[in-house]
Amino acid sequence: MKRKFFCLLAAAAILLAQVPAALAQTISGNWSAVQSIPVDERLIVKQKDGKTIEGDMIEANDSNLTLERSGKVVTIARDNIQQIQHAKGKANKGKWALIGTGIGAGSGALIGATKVSPDHDDSEVWVPVGAIFGAGIGAVGGLLFGASRRNRTLIYTAP
Repeated sequence: MKRKFFCLLAAAAILLAQVPAALAQTISGNWSAVQSIPVDERLIVKQKDGKTIEGDMIEANDSNLTLERSGKVVTIARDNIQQIQHAKGKANKGKWALIGTGIGAGSGALIGATKVSPDHDDSEVWVPVGAIFGAGIGAVGGLLFGASRRNRTLIYTAP
């Protein structure tokens, strides 16, 4: 009985979590929302040909969007834009690196524990060695994952 209740509760939570995203997409076809973005805000622009351009806002007029990307000015015609997302906040690289370190160390220690054997004298060394290697690999993976995570808000979708 408890398991069934927990499953229903989890399903309801997942469903309710999707409501804000669905509402945001219904109001996102307004170009004036793009024009109201302040200068130097991070935008992710998906073009109709499938290319994605990420850069800092310079200007949006009635026909073009101008971004700065890697020190270069990029102008994109409004007709070529499929959708625009506004990336807010900073990437939490440190937090994700710590999470990756913990997961990697635990996984590495478990893998090392499978090599422990009472028949060999130094087989206990595999647990800390696995934890050290796993922590390093997990930290790098977490850092890369965290660098790509920012709060994104869909602000425009082409009609």
